[in-house]
Amino acid sequence: MDYIKEKVKSLKKKHRTSCPFELCDALGINVFYYDLPECVNGFFFKCMKNYIIIINDNLPFEQQRVTAAHELGHIILHGKTNSFQLTECTDIPIEKLENEADYFASCLLIDEQQIRDDYGERPLSYSDVACISRLPERMVRLYAFKSGISDGY
Repeated sequence: MDYIKEKVKSLKKKHRTSCPFELCDALGINVFYYDLPECVNGFFFKCMKNYIIIINDNLPFEQQRVTAAHELGHIILHGKTNSFQLTECTDIPIEKLENEADYFASCLLIDEQQIRDDYGERPLSYSDVACISRLPERMVRLYAFKSGISDGY
């Protein structure tokens, strides 16, 4: 998963932002908001040569931000795949793709340097980092696991 962290680092450096909405804009990815079923946070698709992200407009802003980062991760990492086709026609585990998109989003939205600057060497729990970065704790734990961070920060 180091390649994912490197892709995110490169994107952030090139576009000078970690905001998924600004990155989508810079990359020409259209983001639209619709009243989706409660169980759907968002999804992406490709129409002609354009990527489009649809986000549930009933979600709070922070959840929309995480959803945009997650869907951007799918586009960057899996843009040539069709998840509907994958589910029906292959044995590729969808959970792997979802974990990669979650890891991409957490790499984008967790700013370790800012956390160190703001909190110094004070030990932080996963819950603390989730609150600071406004991410679900499961994504912070995934980030920590893939980054080799154990027992909090």
